[in-house]
Amino acid sequence: MIINSPFNGTTPKIHQTAFIAPDVVIIGDVEIGAYTNIWFGAKLRGDWGKIVVGENTSIQENAVLHSYPKEVCRIGSNVRLAHLSMCHGPCTVGDYSLVGINATVLQGAKLGNGCILAAGSLLRKETDDFCLYVGVPASKKKDNLSRKFNEVSSNLYIENGQKFKEAGYSQKVPKEYLIIEK
Repeated sequence: MIINSPFNGTTPKIHQTAFIAPDVVIIGDVEIGAYTNIWFGAKLRGDWGKIVVGENTSIQENAVLHSYPKEVCRIGSNVRLAHLSMCHGPCTVGDYSLVGINATVLQGAKLGNGCILAAGSLLRKETDDFCLYVGVPASKKKDNLSRKFNEVSSNLYIENGQKFKEAGYSQKVPKEYLIIEK
């Protein structure tokens, strides 16, 4: 389901190359970048606040994104939000980062570029770039991570999402919501 916000009438903007699984819910002020893939059961609820998802990002099964009124939940490019993850804005997930399975990024938190938030962790603060964060609440466990791992994984999800789209398994995005490049 892809609909306007019944709260304030805002509309989604979805790049034409994005893969959106058939049961994904996208509501209101949500922007989705090129080659992003949003998998089965994910919910992006921009009815009150804004959600911005960059390019080449993978939002996996049953992930939830939402934000406080007039705030922004910002997800960078080449990001992976793993199965059952939650991002509640205002928050930011930097480029080339991974939010692990069942991990949560809470309002006011900022996961830096090239970071990993380990499975089951809870982030409530701003982090450094290229670090591993683990636990509840999350704390830094490792510095100087390479972004190469997340870059390779991101590319695999782009390829997989495009295969699902080509096979006809993508939700039909209403034309008025499409971002079409010429």
